[in-house]
Amino acid sequence: MAVYTSLSDSDMRALVADYYLGELVSFQGISGGVENTNYFLTTTTGKYVVTLFEEFDLEEVPYFLDVVAHLKHKGFNVPAALIDIHGERLREVNGRPTIIVDCFPGGELKGTDEVSCRLMGEALAKLHIAGEDFPEHRDSHRGVAWWHKTSQAIADQLEPEQAELLLSQIAEFDDFIAQHPDLPKTTIHGDLFYNNTLFEGNKLSAIIDFYNACHSWVMYDLAIVVNDWCSDMTTGELDNAKYKALVKAYLHEREATPEEMLAWPHMLKIAALRFWLSRLEAWHGAKHDPERLAQQHDPLEFQRVLEARVRYTPNLVPSL
Repeated sequence: MAVYTSLSDSDMRALVADYYLGELVSFQGISGGVENTNYFLTTTTGKYVVTLFEEFDLEEVPYFLDVVAHLKHKGFNVPAALIDIHGERLREVNGRPTIIVDCFPGGELKGTDEVSCRLMGEALAKLHIAGEDFPEHRDSHRGVAWWHKTSQAIADQLEPEQAELLLSQIAEFDDFIAQHPDLPKTTIHGDLFYNNTLFEGNKLSAIIDFYNACHSWVMYDLAIVVNDWCSDMTTGELDNAKYKALVKAYLHEREATPEEMLAWPHMLKIAALRFWLSRLEAWHGAKHDPERLAQQHDPLEFQRVLEARVRYTPNLVPSL
């Protein structure tokens, strides 16, 4: 159970009392997350989600709330923070920044298929277009500076072949970006794995968990989605049918530039590396704490994805 900050019954009742949510009925910690603490909350007015931020200080959180508010204003089903009786959307509970959001209908996918990939491709393109006029440009807290620092810190804890793969791919990406500094950017989700969406049958009902949002390359965000939604995680290889469905739907809504097409192989590799590295960091950080270690995602999944992309990357525009 990924609940790092525990809330008691009295904690939750005090929190609910400061919102227009009626009376507390029940609450339950949500498993699966590895970065924040989340609870399902049921009151006499409905069902909600309480999020306590474990990695951010209070002053860092408003950016993410502003991104979600911007996208909600644009018509997306996204979990905007509710306003409390004091007119505030963000508060501190047990020392952690805390928000309450609506709980959307639908559930997590057990896996992806061509239909869900097509819906995601269409939605992602619209999300990228909607993010173009978001005024605040925040770099990712797990972007270029982070992967340079973290890779250097962790390389000597890896097998030599792993360290070589990690450092060589970062160097290769640095060289490419130095030659192409003006690749299109927008406000991106940054972590749009399929478990950060909710589906009702074959309908995409919500996109959630915007806490890796940032201003970054459009193709990087598309690559993050492709690597998760379209890969066989046991081998790292792309499922060609899912890939075509997702990318074709994306490009129907948003045309890629020639420079973005050139960047695509590099983005697929660095997107895989980013999640391999964050999982390595989390795993090594928790390896002496069995309870926390059991909550971490397997770093080898994204090592396999990266190795597969080094062997082969498809064209952005798939042959049909």
